[in-house]
Amino acid sequence: MAGKVITLSPKAIQFKVPVQNWQEALYVTSKPLLNMGIIKKSYIDRMIASVNQYGPYIVIAPGIALGHARPGNDIRHTAIALATLDPAINFGNKINDPVDIVIILAASNNNDHLELLQKLVKFLNNSQNLAYLKSSSSDSDADCISRLINEGENYESI
Repeated sequence: MAGKVITLSPKAIQFKVPVQNWQEALYVTSKPLLNMGIIKKSYIDRMIASVNQYGPYIVIAPGIALGHARPGNDIRHTAIALATLDPAINFGNKINDPVDIVIILAASNNNDHLELLQKLVKFLNNSQNLAYLKSSSSDSDADCISRLINEGENYESI
């Protein structure tokens, strides 16, 4: 679709993923975007390097990490990937660890970055959306979550 920002494909959503550490959490959550050719591995490396340099600032709320790096030529177009983790893991953020939801934000430009952040904040600020996400496990759940975020809906409206 020309002119429409691609946000979250159901194919980029994973549930109850087991990982050993935060680096693996970022890599595994990003893997669908990598497999679809949306990002290059260097984007994942840049996200990890950023956390290594600045600390676990990507843990934005209790249990939620938002992996991202600046727009670059290793992002083909704007997209999001999402994974729930089981068990939750520590990123090193004393206030908001452990993390059980990881979101990867790959924005090809600053305008898309802001638009996606607005959609994510709206979704994450709704406790029913979060409860549904944490209990999800199927392809139909992935379709629903994709629609909730992309269309800016809330769980109670579907």
